[in-house]
Amino acid sequence: MSSKAEKKQRPSGRGSSRASRSGRAAQAVVATEEQGNALSVSEPEPQAELPKEEPEPRLEGPQAQSEESMEPEADVKPLFLSRAALTGLADAVWTQEHDAILEHFAQDPTESILTIFIDPCFGLKLDLGMPVQTQNQLVYFIRQAPVPITRENFEATVQFGTVRGPYIPALLRLVSGVFAPQIFANTTWPESIRNHFASHLHKFLACLTDTRYKLEGHTVLYIPAEAMNMKPEVVVKDKELVQRLETSMIHWTRQIKEVLSAQETVETGENLGPLEEIEFWRNRCMDLSGISKQLVKKGVKHVESILHLAKSSYLAPFMKLAQQIQDGSRQAQSNLTFLSILKEPYQELAFMKPKDISSKLPKLISLIRIIWVNSPHYNTRERLTSLFRKMSNEIIRLCCHAISLDRIFEGYVSSSKEDLQGCILCCHAWKDHYLQAVQMHTEFSSRGWVLDQTSIFAQVDAFVQRCKDLIEVCDCQYHFARWEDGKQGPLPCFFGAQGPQITRNLLEIEDIFHKNLHMLRAVRGGILDVKNTSWHEDYNKFRAGIKDLEVMTQNLITSAFELVRDVQHGVLLLDTFHRLAAREAIKRTYDKKAVDLYMLFNSELALVNRERNKKWPDLEPYMAQYSGQARWVHILRRRVDRVMTCLAGAHFLPHIGTGEESVHTYQQMVQAIDELVRKTFQEWTSTLDKDCIRRLDTPLLRISQEKAGMLDVNFDKYRSHLAPSPHTPLLQLSQEFNSHLLTPLFIILSLSYITICLLLTFYFFSFFLFVSPHLPPCYQHFNFITYLKTSKTMIGQARWLTPVIPALWEVEAGTSLEPRSSRPAWATWQNSISAKNAKISQAWWHKPIVSATREGEVGGLPEPGRQRLQ
Repeated sequence: MSSKAEKKQRPSGRGSSRASRSGRAAQAVVATEEQGNALSVSEPEPQAELPKEEPEPRLEGPQAQSEESMEPEADVKPLFLSRAALTGLADAVWTQEHDAILEHFAQDPTESILTIFIDPCFGLKLDLGMPVQTQNQLVYFIRQAPVPITRENFEATVQFGTVRGPYIPALLRLVSGVFAPQIFANTTWPESIRNHFASHLHKFLACLTDTRYKLEGHTVLYIPAEAMNMKPEVVVKDKELVQRLETSMIHWTRQIKEVLSAQETVETGENLGPLEEIEFWRNRCMDLSGISKQLVKKGVKHVESILHLAKSSYLAPFMKLAQQIQDGSRQAQSNLTFLSILKEPYQELAFMKPKDISSKLPKLISLIRIIWVNSPHYNTRERLTSLFRKMSNEIIRLCCHAISLDRIFEGYVSSSKEDLQGCILCCHAWKDHYLQAVQMHTEFSSRGWVLDQTSIFAQVDAFVQRCKDLIEVCDCQYHFARWEDGKQGPLPCFFGAQGPQITRNLLEIEDIFHKNLHMLRAVRGGILDVKNTSWHEDYNKFRAGIKDLEVMTQNLITSAFELVRDVQHGVLLLDTFHRLAAREAIKRTYDKKAVDLYMLFNSELALVNRERNKKWPDLEPYMAQYSGQARWVHILRRRVDRVMTCLAGAHFLPHIGTGEESVHTYQQMVQAIDELVRKTFQEWTSTLDKDCIRRLDTPLLRISQEKAGMLDVNFDKYRSHLAPSPHTPLLQLSQEFNSHLLTPLFIILSLSYITICLLLTFYFFSFFLFVSPHLPPCYQHFNFITYLKTSKTMIGQARWLTPVIPALWEVEAGTSLEPRSSRPAWATWQNSISAKNAKISQAWWHKPIVSATREGEVGGLPEPGRQRLQ
């Protein structure tokens, strides 16, 4: 057989050498070889060598060559298709592209393999090589010799076959079912070659069998079929065969040791949960029971008997491990029985949110304690500690599913913080329930709780710290980038000439923060993986960048407060930077500026107090003594009240000692102002006459008795003595009017003046009525319309001609005197003032002065004579 193969190879080699010169001659040689026998092998040689006929195709031209080259294509295609046993090939569509690939493989000697398969997406495909993706079925054609494939040399040149299913099982079936029996049954090989090859083939089949079933999670012992039909007494005489059997037993021993030591690998697994533990023991139970069944098979017992007769040293360790397999199978079944009570509760736990897990933890701990007390094999310290550690891993895994890193880094600050806080509370609840169980077990059980608590909660503590780090990232987005819940807050507006520059500095801080945040998001490995040590390095870099931003923010706050000149402006700035005050470094600067704000308020109080302590206030010449002093005190009160109202509405101001002292100083000043008002009122009422109300009803003008159609001045001289003042130019004017009659010209001028004053007053009222609501916030505190309503100016009976005091005195029990309304006088003063004098407080006091009041601008000194205070 071998000689015939060698004789066939020689003509084939001669044909392949001639293929380099003429493909047509080579095809003729191969065709002759297939049709002839051993004697006729030399006969085609003269036909193959036709020196006169070879040049003829060249003389006929390329057309003849193309016709000859087209002949193999039509002949070869049916040969390939007839040998392609592929499901669905008959219904597949064959295209010109497939013809081109098949022709190229047949004509190009460098292409070694052609595969035909049906792709689920693209249908029928032909590849010059193995497909990239694993196919369920494929047909392969392998070129054995580097010659073009023709109809004549197809059988000798092409090897073909079909592969079904995964490659490794298919290879195991092919080798063990086809090649191995033929190789082991072959006795024509030299003994040394046969023994060496058989030994390596056994090793290969053992590894291939082990790999094939490990992919499915099983352990299968490879039983060599070489000595199965031989008696042990005969096999013992063949030392080479005994060594090969010992090699198989060594492989069995290694497989059993791997199965027995697999528990240690699972116990040390840091990311596995209780469900994985249950699944492991189920697979282990199946694996050990499967090995136990294999150990009693006929083939294993036959190998044991052979090695027993051969007195092999490998038999005793194997038998010991076999006994351990039997014991391990019983233990695995027992452990699986007890661990199965945890399956349903943990499956329910897998669909819960972290905030709902806490209520299920006591039951789970109780079930683990039941296993500890009742299981005969799973009650060791190491296994229970490992089970609790796996429970910690399961809680961490559930919390990780509830955390969205994309939402955290995309600015959903509020919702992300809620999720992180829920995970932290869940981890703390797990630890608290565990400690309560330990306390109860120690109190009521005689068996001590000897588990390693540090090992159980090491991962939990690291995960809690990781959640706190992510909460800090959320806070930084809220502080430095104005992110709240997927949207950025409005950019604050700063007043003054440096406002745009402060805004640019704030935007620069935000840009730097976003760069640091992007670097943190690109951290290597999983952010929530507590074993990822690279997180600490990247997070420390992020924290260092945040510290630089805090310094920049402190400088920004300091520069913004350099332009503050009044309390209202300072309160607005503190409100703007209030969200940053949660950071400890920025809070110190924030508190300092709050102290500066209260010091500014204290300076305002000091100015008012110095003005209040004057013995004689600086009144304008046209103002009366008592009414002017009361008006002056009222302006001082409004000045400090406006600032205090602004501070009282600033809820974000820190509670510091300076602020409390400022409030106390304000309260003392208010009490002093109220006392001054009461004293001034008492002094004024003591100077009044009982008939002053009747005198106020006297008209200022009367019809002249001497000149018809003329008016005379009817000015009562007594009125000038109600509130004497050395600076009363109108008093002299009234005396002149009393001594001289008014001329018609003077009356016309007076009426014109009155008309102009009324028109101006009307326009003045209209302006403040429609414009004051649209004024900037810094001017809206000055509500002139409200003041006019409270003053209740009366224009009637020609009293507009006589300047009056624009205020009414009013006192309520326990409060200060304020010119606001014309309600009844105070009941507490009825003993000191007569009934008529009490009516004086309800009426306008006519005094020849101008009812004008000046108030300072915002933040200034709103009283007359401010220039003298400066």
